[in-house]
Amino acid sequence: NIFLYKTTGHFDLQLAYLLKQNTPEWTGLVGKIQAPFSEIWKNMAKTYGIPLLSASFLGLIYSFFEFYRVYKKKEHGKEKYILFWLYVIFTSLLFVKIGSAPRFLSLYGPALVFFAAFLADWLWNYPVNKYIRYFFRAIVAVFLISELFYSVNKNLIKKWSITFLLAVLAGAFWIPTFISQLSVGAVASSRLPTWKFVVGGFDLKTVPLTFVKFIIGRISYPDKTIYGLMLLPLIVIFSSLIFRGFRYIKNWERNLLSCWLVIPIILATIISLYIPIYSYFRILFVLPSFLILTGLGVLSLPYKFKYLSLIIVAAIEIFSSFVYLFNPAYQREDWRGVVSYLKAKKENNLILFESSGTLAPFDYYAKNTVNAKGALKDFPAKDENDVLSIPNDQPDIYLVDYLVDISDPKRLVSQKLINLGYELVGTNDFHGVGFIYHYQKIL
Repeated sequence: NIFLYKTTGHFDLQLAYLLKQNTPEWTGLVGKIQAPFSEIWKNMAKTYGIPLLSASFLGLIYSFFEFYRVYKKKEHGKEKYILFWLYVIFTSLLFVKIGSAPRFLSLYGPALVFFAAFLADWLWNYPVNKYIRYFFRAIVAVFLISELFYSVNKNLIKKWSITFLLAVLAGAFWIPTFISQLSVGAVASSRLPTWKFVVGGFDLKTVPLTFVKFIIGRISYPDKTIYGLMLLPLIVIFSSLIFRGFRYIKNWERNLLSCWLVIPIILATIISLYIPIYSYFRILFVLPSFLILTGLGVLSLPYKFKYLSLIIVAAIEIFSSFVYLFNPAYQREDWRGVVSYLKAKKENNLILFESSGTLAPFDYYAKNTVNAKGALKDFPAKDENDVLSIPNDQPDIYLVDYLVDISDPKRLVSQKLINLGYELVGTNDFHGVGFIYHYQKIL
């Protein structure tokens, strides 16, 4: 969101919708459409399709009866239903605030797929009458691709694998939307070669960094050696808990959490080799599995260590949150300071941006009280023809060097100012914004 804000003047859709920011470059693009919560049913049907929604709804109803049965018999396993109910409830509350755009509705995906899988598991193993059970199995088989059955050794098929295959097939209804979103990313990557440094290209440290960020969030430290030494004990603690968490659970629960945690990261890694989309905040939907395994690891410890480990884990998370929330280094850009600095200068000074226009946060604080405009025709600037005309009768010009590596990697605006007879006489640095260069006309 920070880098996107620097580039376009608005946040990604979640925050842009909340703050009512204008996003003209996304108008009409698949996955970038904003919609109110009142349109959630229409958008759900478009995003997931009626078959998956119907199966998930029936699975939700089935989970209520199954929970009651398990609770009445005092059996284990009722927690998984509570988990997904709470997931749906809190996700729905989030949508009430941020709207029901198709991109947001992807958060429903895990719950919809698993509720459909609960239903499929029950239909496949219907216990009352074998003829009815065969009928139900025939219904389930309609959703399966015949080649899938013939290519797998039937002796290896277990109940959990059948349910998993059904979940994969149910998720296939979302594939067209997924492909459309990938095409949008491919176009952006081809037009903006340096965009991969913003949205997340892949390198060898990406996957380990993902798990580190799951532990401490977005905080960092300038000295990477000290940073690594500080993280080492945390990595050991959480790795041990996750390993114990895997050993604490059995059968399909272990397979479920393993697939939830590992498969999305592997797929995102492979795709990022061609389209730069990998970043740890883009796979936050696997974070619940990470936390569940950590919690299971705590539960697996002997009584005298259980509460101690819980306090340590909670202390790490609370400390990391406080550092991120209250350290100015992680706070938003100092656009208020930029505007105050420019207002204090002479009147009618020209302020140029390395973009096709001014940026929304600057406009918010400036309120049309300063003379500012964009210096570029096209984005990114390829040659001097992409630079707008700059008047040469201004005594002072201030250039806001904001994400210049993306918008103007050749520094064409600076070069044009020099060619017009301007000289760089001062530089000021503002947190999160970058440098503001002061040019004066040479007499």
